[in-house]
Amino acid sequence: MTDSGRRRGRPSTGVREAVLAATEEILAEAGVARLSTKEIARRAGVAESSIFYHFTDRLGLLQAVVALHLPRFKDVAEGLRAGEGELRGNLVALVEALEAFYTRIAPILAAVQSDAELRARFATRGAGEVIGPRRGVAPIAAYFAAEREAGRLRADLDVESAALLVMGAAHQRAVFAGLGGPVPGAVGEIVDVLIPGLTAG
Repeated sequence: MTDSGRRRGRPSTGVREAVLAATEEILAEAGVARLSTKEIARRAGVAESSIFYHFTDRLGLLQAVVALHLPRFKDVAEGLRAGEGELRGNLVALVEALEAFYTRIAPILAAVQSDAELRARFATRGAGEVIGPRRGVAPIAAYFAAEREAGRLRADLDVESAALLVMGAAHQRAVFAGLGGPVPGAVGEIVDVLIPGLTAG
């Protein structure tokens, strides 16, 4: 096979990586309107059938793109240790990591929301928590539970509700940034508002 059969500069063994990169490029440039497997294959310089071979369907492809960025957030969330470091600093790092994650996956969330078929399949798969927002809640709630056990958070704190507050703040900051307007409130200021409701003292 000659180089004319694939995108110049793409290694023949990097099909999966090329498809993921092309998907992100298209979502960033044109949104879901041009997100077809044919366009992804053209941009990646691969056969359209290889997309289905590696990802099964469009939802599997979008899930894989999300998975590229999830470790960055999970590394921060799971790296926090109860009783270690300044609580405020830990929360600031958590919100910043979440905001960066939401900023990167915003086009994917938009794609799922705007496509009825994708939305229905996402709901079906998400019911078993294989994918979906609860995967983001779990590591934050676990960290809060450990801090509660260590006595740095309220003994009666609902850790899942607290996790949702942190996620909501990070998500809204990503939304504002994506719309191009000024983002209200610095991360530290948001954390300062949250802390009195979380802490034991």
